[in-house]
Amino acid sequence: MTAALLDPRNGPDHDMPQSSTPPRRYVIASVPRSGSTLLARLLWGTEQVGRPKEYLNPMQLRDWEVRLGGWTSRRLHGALHGVAVGALVGRSWSQRRLMTHLDRVEARRSSGGWFGLKLHHHHFDRYGGMAGLGDWLSRVRWIRIQREDRLGQAISWTRALQSGQWAAWQTTRREARYSRVAIRQRLDAIARAEDGWDVVLDALPVHTLTYEALVADPAGTVRQVLRWLEVPHAAVVQVPRPPTRRQADDVTEQWRRRWASGA
Repeated sequence: MTAALLDPRNGPDHDMPQSSTPPRRYVIASVPRSGSTLLARLLWGTEQVGRPKEYLNPMQLRDWEVRLGGWTSRRLHGALHGVAVGALVGRSWSQRRLMTHLDRVEARRSSGGWFGLKLHHHHFDRYGGMAGLGDWLSRVRWIRIQREDRLGQAISWTRALQSGQWAAWQTTRREARYSRVAIRQRLDAIARAEDGWDVVLDALPVHTLTYEALVADPAGTVRQVLRWLEVPHAAVVQVPRPPTRRQADDVTEQWRRRWASGA
């Protein structure tokens, strides 16, 4: 089964024991390349607040259908790879089907009385925003992560889109090439998404953190999140070492210099 999954962490080896008590929910409101994956992995590693992940990403929907869907759905979704996943999976799903997906993931990925969902704003929009997800989101604790260095974020997003490498452990499908137009498009997309979250989260209680703070002090920043989630003894919870390697490198700095020069 695991061999058929695009992300091995969607397999049963990463499930948690099911509880008879429904968990509380939290959402990490994010934009790509903001440090949300690092935050989710560190929270996962504490074993205190479930196993948060981007469970509404089309790739995740595809994998969970392959794993838990009916025979026809398993077969159809199992045949999808690459760009077809993002283009097709989830677009025609009804609200009921989305809720069924979240419920079955929640049953397997909760711990400490919590279930966590990492949610990019474009996925929030893709599934209808509050109109489509409002019932599920009606009683969640919100955590928002932002990146102060938007140019670095846009460069990272551009490189990931071009290369197909979204994490350091993934292989590169093609070489990324500098494009001022592409970086500007990502900067605009970041601005739109952050503005969108501003509207959604206006007047709601939200714990906000930055990528920069998370990188500077992973353990302290994660413990602040745990306190927000009212985890007992949050100040002494063991936080694992960051499991992801930064992808910023000499190429990133070269692109920064070209951007600054106006190229």
